[in-house]
Amino acid sequence: MCLKPVVLLYDLDNAVVDECAALIGHTGLYTAINTYNETNAVEAMQQYNRGFGLITNKLACLITGWNHYKKPRDQFLFQVRSEEGRSPFRNPTPFIIITEDHRQDLKQIALDPTDGNVAAYLHADDFQEIIADTLHKIVFENRANEMNSIAYAQLQRQHHVDE
Repeated sequence: MCLKPVVLLYDLDNAVVDECAALIGHTGLYTAINTYNETNAVEAMQQYNRGFGLITNKLACLITGWNHYKKPRDQFLFQVRSEEGRSPFRNPTPFIIITEDHRQDLKQIALDPTDGNVAAYLHADDFQEIIADTLHKIVFENRANEMNSIAYAQLQRQHHVDE
C-alpha cells in the first residue's frame, strides 16, 4: 500500500479551501485535510508531528492564506516557522499562500527565504490554473526552496523597477 502525501489546507475563506481541495483531489496524488479555523489547523499539524515535534513533520505541504484579523507576525505561517525553529532537526514545511491581498509588505515577508520561506504566493483569482502543477513541483520534484528563491528574486527585481 502506497500512502499519498498529505496536504493541509487552512483558510478563513471556506470556499477557497473547498475549491483548492477539489482541484488537488482530482489529481488523485494527495490526501487533503481541510481545516477552516486555526485551532483545527494546529491540531492537524500536531497529528503529523514526528519525534515529539523535534524532527520534520510528515506533511508534504501547507496551503493557507492571510488572516486579515491578525498582525503579520501573528499569522499561521509564522507560528509554524517559530515551532520549526525550535529544533535543529526540523526542515521548513513547504507553504503555498493563496491570497487576494496585494500588499507588498506581506508578500515580502512571506517570500523572504530567512523568514516566511514560502514556495509560492498565488492570487485567489487565478490559482486554479496552476495549483496542481505548483504542488507537484513542491512535493514530487522537491523544488520548494528553488521556487522560493525564484519568486523572491522576481519580487526584488520588481521592487527595484518600481523605485
